Amino acid sequence: MANDAFAGPVDYLVFAFPAEASVSAGLAAVLRRVDEGIIEVLDLELIRVDDTGAPVRQPLDQLPGPDGFAGAYSGILDAEDVQRVVDALEPGAFAIALVYEDRSLASAADAWIAAGGAELFAGGVDIIDLADSLEVKGTDR
Repeated sequence: MANDAFAGPVDYLVFAFPAEASVSAGLAAVLRRVDEGIIEVLDLELIRVDDTGAPVRQPLDQLPGPDGFAGAYSGILDAEDVQRVVDALEPGAFAIALVYEDRSLASAADAWIAAGGAELFAGGVDIIDLADSLEVKGTDR
């Protein structure tokens, strides 16, 4: 879990599925990452469209099954986020939206903080910018 000294980057994933898809293996994989301390789930929702075309969001901690996702709903996804997901869904499909904190470097951060360090900057790299940068460097040879 994030602390006052260090919080990992927050990312999201949204996967769309046909109506009959089983997502249990993927959810089990997420739980393993949580148990290993690699990620912290901030929000996990199932999103679909009802018969009237309205978005329906159901936090996975409210679905029957394992208690592993209890408390995994934060409301981080707003109505605009949910609408973007719904707009991308095929008729009858549903999506799972996962918002998570990457904790994979928490132990390194703890060690650096214990050594007197303080986090100055953190952030993501746009994958397109990264690809462009690597492409430019590759032509310099």
